[in-house]
Amino acid sequence: MIEIHSNFLLLYSSACLLERENEMQAYVLPIFVAIAICFLLAFILTLPWAVYQYRKHGYFSFWRTLLILSFIFYGLSAFFLVIFPIPSARSNCASIDPGAIFIQNRPFQFIRDIQRESGFHWAVPSSYIDLLTTRAFYQMFFNVLLLFPLGVFLRYFFKGKAKWFHAALIGFSVSLFFEITQRTALFGFFECPYRIFDVDDLMTNTVGTVLGFILAPMFLVLIPSRETLSEQSHFFNNQRKATFGAQLMEVLLNIIIARVITSFIFGLLKRPGVLVDEIIFAIVFFVVMVVIPVIWKGHTVGSKIVRMRLLPEKGNWLGSLSRRYIIVYMPLLLSALSKIFSNQMGEDLLANLFVIGVVFLTALLWFFLFCHIVIRWIKKDKDLYFNRYSHIEAVRITGEM
Repeated sequence: MIEIHSNFLLLYSSACLLERENEMQAYVLPIFVAIAICFLLAFILTLPWAVYQYRKHGYFSFWRTLLILSFIFYGLSAFFLVIFPIPSARSNCASIDPGAIFIQNRPFQFIRDIQRESGFHWAVPSSYIDLLTTRAFYQMFFNVLLLFPLGVFLRYFFKGKAKWFHAALIGFSVSLFFEITQRTALFGFFECPYRIFDVDDLMTNTVGTVLGFILAPMFLVLIPSRETLSEQSHFFNNQRKATFGAQLMEVLLNIIIARVITSFIFGLLKRPGVLVDEIIFAIVFFVVMVVIPVIWKGHTVGSKIVRMRLLPEKGNWLGSLSRRYIIVYMPLLLSALSKIFSNQMGEDLLANLFVIGVVFLTALLWFFLFCHIVIRWIKKDKDLYFNRYSHIEAVRITGEM
């Protein structure tokens, strides 16, 4: 009898652990999906977003970027927490219990559920600890927590705590959108609803938004205010010299443009090769970096995009721009040579050692350039090395877009 009882306890414990593991997975999976999508969006939108920042504000705002990225991540996480786990097929009606109810319209039903599951009572303090053992309590707690960050974001944008009512309305509206999404099975994507419309969720989500709005100063103490970010934008936008990052972005854009043009020309040739590709790129890049700015009076395509102009200090346009082209192109040339030589590796040991040496020197040069740029950026230098040694001043074009 004792052995049977022990086996029953073991099976019961295993079932409880499995249930908790499944519940934890229901919370973890949406967050991982949100992280994956954020990384994908960051990969796709980083360059356009950086161009927009340099063009409009004259600098790349770390805090503005972090706030927007964190808001996108939070919004995706909240939405996926609401819709996951989803059915395995759109025709999901067969897996739904025929007697299932999809609307819970009794306010404060979660209190009754907590009392039923734990024996909790307001007048008995010793029963408070039992709250931690009930699923209904955790469901209520996470529903409050779901829109708590939304209240913090709203406080950052609304500033004054007097607008808590606006936050409550927005929180209620977002919660209503979530509940409608659940009740309509992702707006009809699935044939039958797989989650319920719960009035308690509307209340707890709204309470979470208001709590986040009220307690937001505790979380925003280290984040610059909107006024501070606006002052920074105004300061950089009125500076004559282009920022360090804007100068780097201008060259990167020119390299990308030259590569795109080269790929187009390369595709038109009947018998292309790596060497031919590099020769074409060298010519196109020279046109982009030297010919165009000489004709366009200091504007490359990249500088035009980020609202910047190149001015030779001594008025020697062709000499300064050619020197700049050589400085920028040399690492790219070494990379191309490394690729060409690597394709020619065979059984000759000395030739292979020579190729390895070229590849190593190329990697070392890129590492040195990367460290140099990062260190100079941290030290807040005003000019990048290729502009400094070319005696070219990069100035910002002010005025309305």
